[in-house]
Amino acid sequence: MKKLLKVVAAALALSASVCSSFVFASDLKEAKLVLVGDSTVCAFKDSYLYPRYGYGTQIENNLSDKITVVNCARSGRSSKSFIKETNYQQMKDNLSKGDYLMIAFGHNDQKKEDTARFTNGNGKTDDADSFKHYLYEYYVKYALDVGATPILCTPIVRANADNDYSGVYAHITENGDYRKAIVELGKEKKVQVVDLTTLTKKLYKKIGFENAKYFHAIPVGKEDLTQDWSSLDTTHLNIFGAKEVAYLFAKAIKSSKCPLAKYVDKLYEPKKEVDLVKNDSYKFVEYKVLDLPNLSGSGNFETNSDWYGTAFGSCEESPKIAANGFFAKEVEQGVFNVGQTASGVSSGKIGADSDGISFVCQQIPSSKNFTLTAKAKVLTVADKKFEKSAAFGLMLRDDCFVPSQYTVDSNYIASALYSDGASSVVNFSRENKKLNLSNDKAPSYKVGDVAQFKIERVGQVVTITTTFDGKDFKQTYTDFDFIAKDNAFFYAGMFGTRGTTAEFTDVALTIEGESQIN
Repeated sequence: MKKLLKVVAAALALSASVCSSFVFASDLKEAKLVLVGDSTVCAFKDSYLYPRYGYGTQIENNLSDKITVVNCARSGRSSKSFIKETNYQQMKDNLSKGDYLMIAFGHNDQKKEDTARFTNGNGKTDDADSFKHYLYEYYVKYALDVGATPILCTPIVRANADNDYSGVYAHITENGDYRKAIVELGKEKKVQVVDLTTLTKKLYKKIGFENAKYFHAIPVGKEDLTQDWSSLDTTHLNIFGAKEVAYLFAKAIKSSKCPLAKYVDKLYEPKKEVDLVKNDSYKFVEYKVLDLPNLSGSGNFETNSDWYGTAFGSCEESPKIAANGFFAKEVEQGVFNVGQTASGVSSGKIGADSDGISFVCQQIPSSKNFTLTAKAKVLTVADKKFEKSAAFGLMLRDDCFVPSQYTVDSNYIASALYSDGASSVVNFSRENKKLNLSNDKAPSYKVGDVAQFKIERVGQVVTITTTFDGKDFKQTYTDFDFIAKDNAFFYAGMFGTRGTTAEFTDVALTIEGESQIN
């Protein structure tokens, strides 16, 4: 009898232990999981063949309905640059006692050439310029102070065709081992770390590059994916890859002592045949990269140096016809006349849906940092009824075309003056077909006016500056999409359209070395 009582008591004790460690869904409190990080975490609105997805967009697949995921991550940001974003305040506004903060930086902190984003991976936590300092001071400490639970994630590896996951592919640079810095900070501050660098490295090496590449975004391609991998983005994930990394994260949390583990009530392990999804609205177009060094313009598009003159887009009739007024030529060494004369104002323009422009440009490898500057004097403007949608200045484009007439809605950034009919809008861009005018305004430009333009590219950041009417107007673009059609090159140069022509002088293009890997 005593023996039986002992067995019953042991069984009851075991049952109590199991029950105490199990949390029923009905007992879970409502909470938030706030995400901060870079492009490997954030949401996108791509027109790619296989669009980019940050793994933060797929984490909820593995979590209880009791926890709400708030994704504050932004593409191209580092632990340093993110604190200047409105999304940093969004993080603060959403984080309360009992919530969770997932912190996933590292890709952009490594880029030493970009002082706005670089943090020192070798530094200690109390070094003001160190990666550890930014992670702790602005994220971990803030979470702890409000009673939330911080979770540090190391960056996912970059896919490597040789299956070699060392060096920059594993975030190890001369400025530090960024994975190691996060792991050390976690131990120092007793904060949960999910080592996604090691987890993705182990997975990628196991399955090999031929399989790992299916996790990644593909900007352009052919109907049969197996025929064209030339634009493969080895940094950014597609939805299949995002689901896989989200699964790895949730699985690691589930097996940890982190209190978030109780919210991982299911684990969704994606399958390629189900979760590798391409963009159904993607338009397959045959874009041929121009061999600019071996092209030479003639007539209205003649140049004498390394520049190439062309005109293309919504031109109604061929821009090659002299009467239509398009020209982009070098009138003497280093002096360029670009634009469209008043005789053809009904065709060229910067429109809501498409453009028609004259353009003098050079082709620049997409791996390069560079600066382009020029001064421009207005030679002609359109009559009042045609002046709206006219523009001139410098442009940095994803693609370029020989003189031709058809709809072009490519991505670009313009350090420029744009006529809205009542004033000059200073600087604009087009991305995913949408024309985005800045909020900066200046007086309407007129014949004889002079403006200074500048486009500077450092890593993923492009800064444009226009000086006009005694003022400097500046915009910064981080991780702008320049690879939707031509992933190998940028096209940078001078443009004009819709009755506006300008003389460009003091033109200087300086290639300033290799940009660090994305």
